[in-house]
Amino acid sequence: MPQRKSIPFEMFPRKFKMAINGMKNPRRGRKRYSETSIRSVINAVGQYLYVLGRAGLPPELSYDGLGAFVDYLDGSGLRNSTCLSYMAGVQAVAKEVKYPATARRVILGDCAFYRDAFKLEVPTKIRKLAANPITLADIGRAAVKAREQAYDAATTTRRRTLFIRSGVLALLSLLPARIGDVTRLEIGKGISRQDGQWRLQMTSGKTGYRHNGPLHDSLTRYLDDLIMFGTKGSIEFHYAQRMGTPLFSTELGEFLSPRTLPYNFKAATGHTPHIVRTLVHDALAEHGTYGADLARILCGQTSVEIAKIYEVHAARFRAQKGQKILAEIHLKALQKPSSISIGGARI
Repeated sequence: MPQRKSIPFEMFPRKFKMAINGMKNPRRGRKRYSETSIRSVINAVGQYLYVLGRAGLPPELSYDGLGAFVDYLDGSGLRNSTCLSYMAGVQAVAKEVKYPATARRVILGDCAFYRDAFKLEVPTKIRKLAANPITLADIGRAAVKAREQAYDAATTTRRRTLFIRSGVLALLSLLPARIGDVTRLEIGKGISRQDGQWRLQMTSGKTGYRHNGPLHDSLTRYLDDLIMFGTKGSIEFHYAQRMGTPLFSTELGEFLSPRTLPYNFKAATGHTPHIVRTLVHDALAEHGTYGADLARILCGQTSVEIAKIYEVHAARFRAQKGQKILAEIHLKALQKPSSISIGGARI
């Protein structure tokens, strides 16, 4: 696979810069793009401009440029979902700069091709789940195991690491929030403890969804561990000392590296933290629309379309639930006394 390179935003042609800035701050009535979408567009256009430069083509939208870009993507070994993301980013800018509609149909055609090919691919998360099956209960058990190991740890550094691992496993098993949002939680600001109960007041950095309410009592001991780290004394005293510091923190009271919590989660489960969102959607699938709504709320997802992406086995679980309901109906019907009579005899 050729090495992927990208032209930085600062080196974009003025026309492209203006288009993307317009997407960041749209006029009234125009579509508003999320920060994540803007980053995706910048990445796609940066890739496009890199390919143009490599091919000796001018830095603009053109048939030749688009053709070279598609050839590059097809030869890159990238997944079709990634190729679709790149073409969709170029399409968004093409629309913003008013690239001719007839010419944009070429881009839309390429998007449609990658979209159809993507639908035939087996998603990475399905392959990973098949190779390494896991449930929410497994994650909970891993949290218990890490906590037990923490109390038996020989060094304070090892003990701290295991309490952090136990805490993130327990928290995500009941609250499938984005790992970036969890990493940034601050005591007294995003998460607080009052009258022996922990409460969450967090806004998702990606969707803007607001989590606001008490956390389940079963999480209390794991979150308390992140304050005490196995020491004796008053939780209230230590909590007061930690006000304004990260929930998941270094020994100096600073934020952990963005890689630390994902590493700890994967070390315990073999999966990245993102898997909990799929597991929650699948676990609640058998409860129908109500379950789907609960999963979406727990994951902080703002649309049904986005939530659907996270379902892997949900359709099978719903089908099993449907069969169970039908079986109960059939059983009741079969147990009713027969009203059929043959020759005066009831059968």
